[in-house]
Amino acid sequence: MTALVEARGLGRTFGARTPLADVSFTVAPGEVVGLVGPNGGGKSTLLTLVAGLVRATTGSVTVAGVPADRLATEATGKVGLITAEPGLYPLLTGWENLVFFGALYGRDEADVRARATPLLTALDLGEVLDAPVAGYSSGMRQKVSLTRALLSDPALLLLDEPTSNLDPVSALQIFRTVRSEADRGVGVMLATHDLFAAEHVCDRVLFVAGGLRHVESLEGPRGPPPTGRLHARYQEWLS
Repeated sequence: MTALVEARGLGRTFGARTPLADVSFTVAPGEVVGLVGPNGGGKSTLLTLVAGLVRATTGSVTVAGVPADRLATEATGKVGLITAEPGLYPLLTGWENLVFFGALYGRDEADVRARATPLLTALDLGEVLDAPVAGYSSGMRQKVSLTRALLSDPALLLLDEPTSNLDPVSALQIFRTVRSEADRGVGVMLATHDLFAAEHVCDRVLFVAGGLRHVESLEGPRGPPPTGRLHARYQEWLS
């Protein structure tokens, strides 16, 4: 299968600091690839490089054959990105946020509502969407953020700690939606400290600590229930 994401010798230096060096990997369509590792290990840097938000100092990365630093001009909407901070306009309602961001992808309000409604149903978020986002809980905001990221039907979804401040039910709803999108063919890269979630949702996990230290293949959602294997392996990788 042709790779959706292909990184070769990827690295980034900020002044005298090099948070990420010589990273090579691929992501296939429909695959969920987890990123785990210590704080400051380079997971967020890796996602911003793939998203084209910063330029690589060394190496290269492409998404659907397009160099990451040209995604904004040549492949608008190919990549959906959500972070721990949802980045919504607090004075607008949930629907107003979605309609605004959908317009940036050339979608009118009818298109936005048609795409968003089943996602919001799966995420159990509906009755508050006509209220300003300022009054939403962290979980509600993150669900709207995920819906926004999926409005353009991206080929690749990048998630940076999307459930770090959420209750278990909200986190589960987000992970289920992410897995459902992957089963439709969307490639996913998921940075998380929740190793049990990674073991349950991901097909592969990359251990990132200044570089790519290890790649672990998992049974994913089609295999047996999580066993805590990643917790044991994580301790080995740190040593």
